[in-house]
Amino acid sequence: MIATALGSFAGTDLRATARAVLGELPDRAPIVELPDRGPQASMIARTAAMLPDMPFDRRPSGWRLAPGPSLVGRRAAALFNDDVTMTAEVIEDWQGTLTLTMAGPWTLLASLDLVRGGRAVGDAGARRDLAQAWLAGAVDRIAHTRSQLDRPLAVQIDEPALPAVLAGTIPDESGRRRLPAVEAQEVQESLGACVDATRGAAEDIVVIHCCADRPPLTELAAAAPDALSIDTQRLDGASWDALAQWFSAEPGPGMDHALWLGLLPTSTPGFGVDAIRVALDECRRRLDADPDGPADRRLALTPACGLASADPVDAFRALADLAAVARG
Repeated sequence: MIATALGSFAGTDLRATARAVLGELPDRAPIVELPDRGPQASMIARTAAMLPDMPFDRRPSGWRLAPGPSLVGRRAAALFNDDVTMTAEVIEDWQGTLTLTMAGPWTLLASLDLVRGGRAVGDAGARRDLAQAWLAGAVDRIAHTRSQLDRPLAVQIDEPALPAVLAGTIPDESGRRRLPAVEAQEVQESLGACVDATRGAAEDIVVIHCCADRPPLTELAAAAPDALSIDTQRLDGASWDALAQWFSAEPGPGMDHALWLGLLPTSTPGFGVDAIRVALDECRRRLDADPDGPADRRLALTPACGLASADPVDAFRALADLAAVARG
């Protein structure tokens, strides 16, 4: 069993933060995100910057696709490239596997307005175009990042907005109405294509992360990722049953059916080793996973979500606690 983190941290010094994260997580660690550096460092901007021929900008009302290149778009692309360069400098003596994080297509669609107005997720043509652009952009970004770091990468696809997309609770541009729900079949096909494309480019596992209440496990599992990353505090009884069924199923060729268990509430990063152990034992019970059995090796311990809102000292202590529990 290993411990890892999910991408974002507080602060603005990427080199120092990356060194601290790698020092606590010897097996697997994210390429650090530091959203405190401004809009260009946010998850949406970093991912939108990889979309070919789909410029974007930011207005007071939020993110939108744009008729031409914008300053925030150029800054997001340049900042990501700088981050990769700095990461390459600090991993020379680190032997673990890095995880490249990116917003999934459905969260991106839920976060962007169209040039002419209206949410992108509510337009079938925009959904199709952005899904294709995401695939092309993700493959190119993975290839570029791998060439800079000279090692395989895991990929983490973040989909916090997916439950709202499926439930039809995304507000329209005015905020007065809700957009229609997107059919589950469309979501499954799109996410499955994302998993296939990124797995082939990265040559390591693909993880789908969803930290929302009652994550749509049927749709997530149908995309056939190698691992699901879930905030365990947000699961109800039916969700635990579905998760246990997926975890116990026979993985397909080249797949792991692993679980990244978000045990550490990001609101209370000083949770402590004993509380983490209790939470892990409860997860094992719900999953019917033997602590001494081979399935336990398919578990990873993580914070529930990113740690951008946590004090850095508390965040790194939390990672150390997770790593200590993972080591047994």
